[in-house]
Amino acid sequence: MDALLDAQEQRMPLKDLVRAALARRRGKDRPESSVSAGLSVWADLTRLDELVAGATEDLPTLFMLINPAGHDFGTDVAAFIDHCCEQQVLLLAAPVTAVGIEATVSGDYRDGGFLVMVTIADQITLASGQLVPEAFRDADNLPRQVLAVVVDVADHAYREFLRTAAELAGRTS
Repeated sequence: MDALLDAQEQRMPLKDLVRAALARRRGKDRPESSVSAGLSVWADLTRLDELVAGATEDLPTLFMLINPAGHDFGTDVAAFIDHCCEQQVLLLAAPVTAVGIEATVSGDYRDGGFLVMVTIADQITLASGQLVPEAFRDADNLPRQVLAVVVDVADHAYREFLRTAAELAGRTS
C-alpha cells in the first residue's frame, strides 16, 4: 500500500493536507502530534531542549566540541547528528530511513566541511553538496543552526529526488 501511495505522490502534486495524512499514515508508530505535516525529515526542538537541560552529559559535551573554525567541524557535526538520531531529536518519515553526515577532506586532511547523506528505503543514498564551516561561524545557537541546516538539506535532497524521478517517469510514459 505504501509503495502505491509513493507512486501516486510522484505522479501528481498533493495538497498539504493530503501530505500530512500520508505522513501520519507512514509514521503510525509515532504519536500523531510528532509528525510534521509534509516533511520527510524534521527536528524535535522540545526534545533537544530537554536533553540540554537534563542530566545527559553527552549532548552538552558535543555542543562544546562543535567549532566551525576547526578542521574537525564535519566530524563533530557527524557525532552530533548521530546522537540526535539516537535520542529522537532528528526524526524521519518513511521512505527516508536514515540521515547521516560525512566529513569532507582536501587532499589528506579534513577541511571542516561535510555532506548530508539521506538514505531512502534502505536502498538509495543521496548526498548533498559540500557544506562549509564558514556558514556557521556567526551562528547565535550553533547546535540549533546545524540541526536546522541538516534538516533543511536532507528534506530538500529527498524532494529533489522525488521531483527528478517524477520527471523521468513522465518522459518514459
